Amino acid sequence: MTQVGPVGGGGEPLTVLWAWRQRLEEADEGQQKEPTGERRRNPADAGRNAGPRDSIAQDEPVDGPKHGDQGYLPQLQARLRDAADDVPAVVRRLSEVPQEERTILHTAIAADPAAAERGLAWLLEHFGQPSAVVPALARFAPALDALLTGHGRQLDLFGDALVAAVREARGERWADEDAAAWRDGWRFAIGWLRQAAQLHHGETPFWTGTVLGHDRRRDDVAVLTVRTDLPYPFRAGQRAIVECRSVPGAWRPCWIGDPPAADSHIEIHVQALPGDRATGALVRDTHPGDPIRLHRAEGDFVIERGATGAVLIVAEDVHVTPIKALLSELAEQHDERVVHLFWGVSTRDDLYDLESLREHAARCAHATVHPVVARGPAHPYLSGSLPQVVVDFGEWTSHDVYVSGSPLAVGVMRNMLLQRGVQARRIHAVTL
Repeated sequence: MTQVGPVGGGGEPLTVLWAWRQRLEEADEGQQKEPTGERRRNPADAGRNAGPRDSIAQDEPVDGPKHGDQGYLPQLQARLRDAADDVPAVVRRLSEVPQEERTILHTAIAADPAAAERGLAWLLEHFGQPSAVVPALARFAPALDALLTGHGRQLDLFGDALVAAVREARGERWADEDAAAWRDGWRFAIGWLRQAAQLHHGETPFWTGTVLGHDRRRDDVAVLTVRTDLPYPFRAGQRAIVECRSVPGAWRPCWIGDPPAADSHIEIHVQALPGDRATGALVRDTHPGDPIRLHRAEGDFVIERGATGAVLIVAEDVHVTPIKALLSELAEQHDERVVHLFWGVSTRDDLYDLESLREHAARCAHATVHPVVARGPAHPYLSGSLPQVVVDFGEWTSHDVYVSGSPLAVGVMRNMLLQRGVQARRIHAVTL
């Protein structure tokens, strides 16, 4: 068993390469088995993650340290660890670099300097143990390809900045040979990153994060605010695939309620489905501070750009969530089209996100929200079956139509629109 780093209490194995918080979720409290044999290299990987030819990120990865590294690593680690007490000052200098001079790694460190300190300290402590460092970095597998592809020059620039920051922090204690040591250390780190990416090559990647907020809006619906450790790529209108912590391996699609944000915060709406432990636990048993994992975002529900006709949007219950993100996108694009949004729910109490939905609509040039309540008191909203209310409300043949809901609701709405003369090519539908 190889210890890959302390667990809990803010001491997770973090890497200065990103400085986002990383929670370890292994049942054995962070224990990682050592490789039992040499892993074969896939020839197809030779061209993967290729950076600029003048970049240290271009070096071809190898399985394990290069010949002679095992003897050199302890010496290199000893010199690097001389700066262990200067880690806070180094991180402070890196986080204070002006915005126009930052690389993607500077931005990551500035976002969470405390995590960067822990990450750099952990890396220095384990620098002589590649068998521990590489598996730890492999937990960042989802972002490794993106980091190593097309950012080779930024990695080089950050390496230069790291050396400069250590030099400034150490002052008179800095020796000429320290520059070469820290450059070598950075090259090792890049190599271990590439090995980590290959370690998880072919496996389904996931992003880890932390639940910052859990807002129980209804008995069966909760809105989770999640901060991912690494940037989670998605587009407005897509859904995240979420794993429930208490039901490991149970992944469920959940709508994302806002477009991508620079702070890596995501608004996820979860509906507890009858008889489903995973969605039930996400709604009822999830709390702020809980770790969470996400698969890649999926879906292609987008409002076409460049169109000039008015827009009709019909959303059933929790399926209104992606519409909020799409409305924000329309507002950012200064889209001048008229938008009619009908949101259908069972009872008036089910309008759990109406205020937020109206706020998103208010940012658009001409967007109107029409709540539709199927049963019970509806005033001041529309009353009746969502499809019937929509087709009776107006004439939609000149509109581009977007429908979001359960398969049954989408099918019924689509058929009724077709019967009222709306062309099939104008109807765009999505469902979980």
